[in-house]
Amino acid sequence: MRKFLTLTVLAAVLVLSAFMLAGCGDNDSTSGDETRVVIGFAGPLTGDNALYGTSMLDAVHIAIDELNASSEARQKGIVFSVRAEDDAGDPKQAVNVANTLVADQNVIAVVGHFNSGASIPASAVYEEYDLSMVTVSTNPQLTDSGLSVVNRITARDDSQGPFAAEIADEEGFERVAVLDDSTPYGQGLAAEFVKAFEELGGEIVSEDQIQPKTVDFSALVTRIGATSPDAVYYAGAHTEGALFAKQLREAGVDIPVIGGEMIFTSDYITLGGSGTEGDIATALGLPIEQQERGLEFLEKYRERYNREPEAYDTYAFDSAMLIGQAVFEAPELTRVAVGQAIRNITHNGVTGTISFDSRGDNTQQIISAYIVLDGAWEPLIRR
Repeated sequence: MRKFLTLTVLAAVLVLSAFMLAGCGDNDSTSGDETRVVIGFAGPLTGDNALYGTSMLDAVHIAIDELNASSEARQKGIVFSVRAEDDAGDPKQAVNVANTLVADQNVIAVVGHFNSGASIPASAVYEEYDLSMVTVSTNPQLTDSGLSVVNRITARDDSQGPFAAEIADEEGFERVAVLDDSTPYGQGLAAEFVKAFEELGGEIVSEDQIQPKTVDFSALVTRIGATSPDAVYYAGAHTEGALFAKQLREAGVDIPVIGGEMIFTSDYITLGGSGTEGDIATALGLPIEQQERGLEFLEKYRERYNREPEAYDTYAFDSAMLIGQAVFEAPELTRVAVGQAIRNITHNGVTGTISFDSRGDNTQQIISAYIVLDGAWEPLIRR
């Protein structure tokens, strides 16, 4: 049975909003004529995937500023802020983060988590307390579980894996070695690639797993090299992937690595050096330059942070803006009402038009591909 959180809203003459925030505790969420609404953020702010989490949080801050500057916020007397929690990409810590966020009476919905291995256990906590999440985690299990609070803004692994298999087939790779990083994300993505590649007539010559934080791949490189593959499909984080690609080439195994969206970062090339030349990455959605308002976002991000955004930042921005729209459209400011508005929303975001199906998956399942040429990621021209 769900535990419904309630909040007693103290009457005040100047309060313009008649909304209520769902939460636990008894602190008033209003100040003068304003209603404070907190959007939670959960992701890796430390650890191997901190590059993505911190950059996504930066994008959420841009969204918060835009929401607060909107006419809807002014009319309703709403002031948005963000509460960021670090799950370090760890499942146990993700559950702790989820418990922290559901206990904050002002948190109305959550942007996050990043890793599938964090999102899946955390989602059960959010479901119990009716706190909706909008996530970039790609493992199909997350939405296939049927939880009402889970919404995925990106494509699923069972879309991305077959897309990569098609590219491998188009590139003429007949024999492929498969490697994943032992996480739900990596295992799920690798499994989808294997299934699709074999259906296309390809041969999987080996399947191996590595552990996070591995730095020495010499034995693995020797074993994979002995199978004479045309390419390696790698499903995992960019840090281990880059070191593997580098050591693969250093050992004289001159074949490309094909990876999921987690290797699609300049840091992958920086860490792997010339060993990444010719590697291919699939990425969720379109290149930022081709996204509906990608160039506009790119200009804002560069101006504010003086660097390039990462692959998930436009999705983090859209997630926060989508939650803001749900707050404006919900009939009352409760977690249940806002959650229902999120599930039923149509949001015209930077990444395109976003709407969710009955499972919480984005109806827009767009994936693109890139290749490392002369030390930089370039769009892959498919054959």
